[in-house]
Amino acid sequence: MSNEWNKARNGIKLLMTPGPVEVSPRVLLALAQPVIYHYYPPFVEFFDETVKKLARVFQASSDLDVLIMQGEGVLGLEAGVVCSVNPGDKVLVLENGPFGRSFGEFVKNAGGVPVYFHEETNKCFDTEKVSTFLEENRDAVAMTLVHCETPAGILNPPKEICTKAKDLGMLTIVDCVASLGGAEFKPEEWGIDISVSASQKCLSAPCALTPLTVSKFAWERIEKRKKNPIRSSYLSLLDWKETWLKQKRFPFTPFTSEVNAFSAALDEILEEGLENVLARHEEVARFCRSKLRQLGLHPWPLKEEFCSPTVTAIALPDTMNDAALIQDIAKRHGILIGGGYKELKGHVLRIGHMGYQAQRSFMVATLDALEDSLKNGKNIAK
Repeated sequence: MSNEWNKARNGIKLLMTPGPVEVSPRVLLALAQPVIYHYYPPFVEFFDETVKKLARVFQASSDLDVLIMQGEGVLGLEAGVVCSVNPGDKVLVLENGPFGRSFGEFVKNAGGVPVYFHEETNKCFDTEKVSTFLEENRDAVAMTLVHCETPAGILNPPKEICTKAKDLGMLTIVDCVASLGGAEFKPEEWGIDISVSASQKCLSAPCALTPLTVSKFAWERIEKRKKNPIRSSYLSLLDWKETWLKQKRFPFTPFTSEVNAFSAALDEILEEGLENVLARHEEVARFCRSKLRQLGLHPWPLKEEFCSPTVTAIALPDTMNDAALIQDIAKRHGILIGGGYKELKGHVLRIGHMGYQAQRSFMVATLDALEDSLKNGKNIAK
């Protein structure tokens, strides 16, 4: 039985990838609770309590609606765009990596016209340059931004950018998938109309749920969508508003087991204290980057201030085979780290330090394993 149970992990003892992340024993125990009917009154009350816990992590007041969509984070990212963008709408897409660029595809799916602001993957957005771009395109109806571009380990500055976009009357949509619960993020204070996260990153729960916030301005845009508001769809935010927010009912069957685990993960954050959680992420991230430099490696971002506290992207030497190195660490040490994604494949390694992962002891073990594989690993050179 134990061999069957561990088959999918195949000897992996510690998951240090940039998501999904390792989760705590408490969260796993919650996931194993017996399945319950979703309209059993105690579960409805439990779901409501979980939403309220999430609102505290989002630091949201009653003026900002908080939802938990049932699906991986991309569900919420696409829903935020297709539910609010009209055919022909001009949407500004800020991109310095593949996830920023993917917003443009969602805009096209909605019939909108994406206009891109490009930055290199090793730099965060320059707020002055973005401000000029916004001014030059003030006829745009919306703007999209990724807070933490995980493939590059970059943390972008949404506060200044979204505040400017709001001044110009734009709807702001922000991907906080890899930052909520690991980096400072205040959607209400920063003028973010739709913010979308994911359960499997810094919130440290299984991948299944999409936490998000929707402002009053966003609801107005969604309800007035010209080509009919999106309804009776898995992507429909209005379905959630009409059922859950107004009636405490669900548009379809929620993932009850995953909600159990997610609630336990939120409890861990709130019991530790959000401020302490964010400080822990910063400390572990700094330790990671310091140790990497001692090993003769350096982060992919050009400057220290560009680096995310939730994931470190490591510039890979040209002589190194990334897949072989990752496999060597996994096979000999039982620790799994990540490789590059899209255009950064073969150029970076990635170590996640999100949620339960963000512990100094885990990072020491990971970096010791990396050091050993760099020195003693076989067939890791190109």
